[in-house]
Amino acid sequence: MITLSDWEQKNFIHSSHTPGITVIFPSREIYFSPELLNVMRLENSTCPKTLDQWYELCHPSDHSVISKLENIIYGHEIYFSISRKLYCGDGVYRNFRLDAFIQRNSDGRPEKLIGNEILALSAWLESSNEGDKIICDDKILEAVRVQGVMTLNNLSMIEDLQNENLRLRREIQRRIFCAAPSEIILPDSDDSELFFANIIENNIDSALNILIGNNQLKSLKRSLRNENIVVGVTGLSGSGKSELVNSLIGEKLIPEHTEIPIFITEGETKSSKIFYQDGRLEEDSILTPSYIKTLKDVSRIEITIPGALIPKGVCIVDSPNKNILPEFDFVIYVIPIRSCLKNSDLEYLRAITSINENIIFVLSQIDLERDDFEAGKLIFTTSDKIKDNIHGLESEIQKYLDINAKIIPVSAKNALEKFYDKNSDSWAESNIENLVNYIKPIGENSFIKGLNLRTERALKIIENTEIKTSLSWKIQDVMENLRNIIPPSAPSVSSRHLPASGEAKFSSTVNVGTKNLLSSLIMSMKERDFKTKFFALQSFAGKRKAVLLSADKIQSLKLFSRLAHNIRSENLSEGLAASKDWLYSGNDEPFECVKIQSLGSDEEILIAPSDYNIDSDFNWRTILNKYIPVVSVDLARIDSGLSDLANSPYITELAFTKWILTFGNAGLFDTRQEELKNDIPELINNFIENNGLKTPDYFIFENYKIIYEGEK
Repeated sequence: MITLSDWEQKNFIHSSHTPGITVIFPSREIYFSPELLNVMRLENSTCPKTLDQWYELCHPSDHSVISKLENIIYGHEIYFSISRKLYCGDGVYRNFRLDAFIQRNSDGRPEKLIGNEILALSAWLESSNEGDKIICDDKILEAVRVQGVMTLNNLSMIEDLQNENLRLRREIQRRIFCAAPSEIILPDSDDSELFFANIIENNIDSALNILIGNNQLKSLKRSLRNENIVVGVTGLSGSGKSELVNSLIGEKLIPEHTEIPIFITEGETKSSKIFYQDGRLEEDSILTPSYIKTLKDVSRIEITIPGALIPKGVCIVDSPNKNILPEFDFVIYVIPIRSCLKNSDLEYLRAITSINENIIFVLSQIDLERDDFEAGKLIFTTSDKIKDNIHGLESEIQKYLDINAKIIPVSAKNALEKFYDKNSDSWAESNIENLVNYIKPIGENSFIKGLNLRTERALKIIENTEIKTSLSWKIQDVMENLRNIIPPSAPSVSSRHLPASGEAKFSSTVNVGTKNLLSSLIMSMKERDFKTKFFALQSFAGKRKAVLLSADKIQSLKLFSRLAHNIRSENLSEGLAASKDWLYSGNDEPFECVKIQSLGSDEEILIAPSDYNIDSDFNWRTILNKYIPVVSVDLARIDSGLSDLANSPYITELAFTKWILTFGNAGLFDTRQEELKNDIPELINNFIENNGLKTPDYFIFENYKIIYEGEK
């Protein structure tokens, strides 16, 4: 092939009548020729309009090319060639080479970039003969002539199809001549995984003939053909599970509150499959969050995304509900840092552990934590607060679920924002790579591991199912078959044997700053102002006695630590008292309580234990006649918090007294201010109407600031 000289390249590009691409400076506006739009499968209305938008089409693995190109543009070069993968309108990344010329003014500043984008293999194809071969992206490509035009033939794909054809032929023969499911005969070929999958499926079908309508077994059956380890990301509404999935793929693709399970793997090209409940299949649609929200009657979506932080052999699933739990080999359960285990969490987790003990806990939204100041001094760093939250959550999980939990703190927000800036501090502090490294070993030998786990889950599902006496012997045969076909060579993949490094080596950079007398004075004024505003609420009306209530108690303790600013809530919850204890700050204790430091001579605070530690026959009327009830709810989980309140033991008594509703953890309030001002009054009104309560005083607070008070 002829190589153009530098001068020829410069003049060829500069004199082209229909350049593929033109960029105008300093506006950085970009224009495409119709020919290039056609090659890239782009419409004129949807193509990039600026140079920065054009950069977004670049494959994540070629992101360094963007920096190189920027250096060229604002350097001294006049013409250049660069190669990288660009995202095309049909959802496929293709190799392109940009040959471009830069017009500069007398100062050397760029005025215009003019160039041609050509498919990177075109130059080779132009000079090749029929039958020539080239290796590109690990694929063997052959030049062939079709109807007089030279084109490429993917020999690797043909070889793969031939191997798959041979595999299917062997499988058909094996299924025709194989013994009954109860007689297990090991195959003498390399297709043992497929053989075991068939036997497991046959036995599950036998169980379903007896346990008619068992949806858990039906769901499990769907996972048998998945050669990846299926890792479901789940948690209560508002926990941040969709944001976590988005942080693993590097884009805001998964919408919140979707009811569709979305299966995601990493691959060379971007593709999608939408499976409808009526059997229809829609392939390679351009998926966006808004488009996914419009989908109806869809059973599942499968997506392949290049450059995603999903290990080989692993499929990540954004899970909308409990119905899909039997398909999961591992579960990532997401709990926000500013919330502890709720009754609804425990219910959800017990449903998981009844069939699957392989759970990885993610402590999400760690970016919401801030340093704590008391009397103007830094007394608790962000890093310390995160570590204490991990320790407290581990204790709760051990106590209520008897699980030695592995907990990894993650900021999905920071990970998503810095996905293409992995050298930044925010990316490191997101801790997302620790999570990825933790699940990476799961994907090794994925198919055989998955079959092992799915067989174990099938046994647990059958064991948990009530069986009629007359049919129990048939089920026992099926269970014995399942026990016998667990591949003896399958390695253990229990979460108990995952790397110890998964216990989250979290570090956070804390910038304390210089503390002086003025900053201490300002903080002291904030503390005093918060306390003054709290006791000035209408419900107190001259009375300065409050009983703090909360389903998880943590919110009550945080509120109290703000009122008594020299006492940390962590000391109360871990060192001074157990979760079942009543706490009291005042003069005369109403009954046996753990005494804590007094707020003041005329102030009394009684702190109740968590709801599930209070006897059902406790006399709430006596307490609420003397103390003003203050119910604390986590703002980040307002829906589930109000739901817990509706089921609390004191809810009926709130109908006969004044009460106060507080929303803590308003770290995101600055970005959702107007939304919350409109939504919270409506949520409260609906809540009190549905439960027959009196309208409470309410406010939203963060640290030492009451951000928003209800209408007076």
